[in-house]
Amino acid sequence: MDNQKIKAIIEALVFASPEPLTIKKITDILSERESVVKEAIFGLQNDLILRGIELVYVAGGWRLQTRPEFSEWIKRLKPTKKIKLTKPSLITLSIIAYKQPVTKQEVEVVRGVNSDGPIEHLMNLGLVEIAGQKKAPGNPYLYRTTKKFLSLLGLGDIGALPRIVTLYSSEVTE
Repeated sequence: MDNQKIKAIIEALVFASPEPLTIKKITDILSERESVVKEAIFGLQNDLILRGIELVYVAGGWRLQTRPEFSEWIKRLKPTKKIKLTKPSLITLSIIAYKQPVTKQEVEVVRGVNSDGPIEHLMNLGLVEIAGQKKAPGNPYLYRTTKKFLSLLGLGDIGALPRIVTLYSSEVTE
């Protein structure tokens, strides 16, 4: 297949997919080498530079999205439903994001209070999920963030979270 056709197929696949598509999934569907698919993806990104949409890597895969500079007009089209987080939920989400996988008890040690409510709220919103159970007395659940969390923040993976910098006196540590 020629490069233009591969780019067109990838564009259609990413457009039709309800979730970001991984390189592996695209290569499996196209029966092409990974290097060919990557070249086509980067070519497609370049083709879209002057358009209202962009091809971005988020949540471990590729998706088409509108360019951020057009958000003002898109909001006029259809107001988005915002996810509202209370301060305890936001703190709990931050702890889980940076320490994942983490048990409820470990979250509570950092917060200093019971975290049942915030964790349940975050799970209901689809931002946190159970990642398994820790091999420890009582086999407590381990929690991690979801692909929806990464997608909402526009992150490719959890490693793209900003680093936490703590200041002590005049010394900076990471």
